[in-house]
Amino acid sequence: MGGMFENGPTINAATIDSLPAPLRLELQSLMGGDRSLESFLRILANAPLILEAFLVFGNALDKCSLTPELQAKLFLAIGELTSSSYDVSAASSRAKSLGISDEEIKRARCGLSDFPLHEAALKFARRLVNRHGHLKATELEELRLHVRSERTIVEIVAAVAQMHFTALLNNLANTPLDHPPAQEIRDRL
Repeated sequence: MGGMFENGPTINAATIDSLPAPLRLELQSLMGGDRSLESFLRILANAPLILEAFLVFGNALDKCSLTPELQAKLFLAIGELTSSSYDVSAASSRAKSLGISDEEIKRARCGLSDFPLHEAALKFARRLVNRHGHLKATELEELRLHVRSERTIVEIVAAVAQMHFTALLNNLANTPLDHPPAQEIRDRL
């Protein structure tokens, strides 16, 4: 899953010092650790308003009804689907920190899970990206067999949208990895 631009980033990282103080402090608090997206956030900092919106959106997702485990699996599936080395590596590190096994990480990257709710959400998320949101009523009903709340459906779409955005920017920017590279899984399951 090597980057398209092997010679380094195609979008330069911004200097954090140039950001407004509150945004700079929030960003500095997010750097380091298993959830660090430092390289991505430094690229996103080129557009401070977009960075701020991304952080607000992420904070909202942290408070929604989706479990951290399900969100990590959604990020794995969308990262894999969009061929984003950066996002799969970051999501794999996050999933491991949540106690998700290596085998379940591989399965999630392929849109599979041993948990029926997770598998339904992953299948839905992959279809959502592949078909740009144009799903059949029967496909939405498939998800509703496991998810009874409209709120949860909207939260899944929001998590997918956030991940799709990061994957697009990271693929374009050829963002340097902040976490160990994820192993290739093609033809391994």
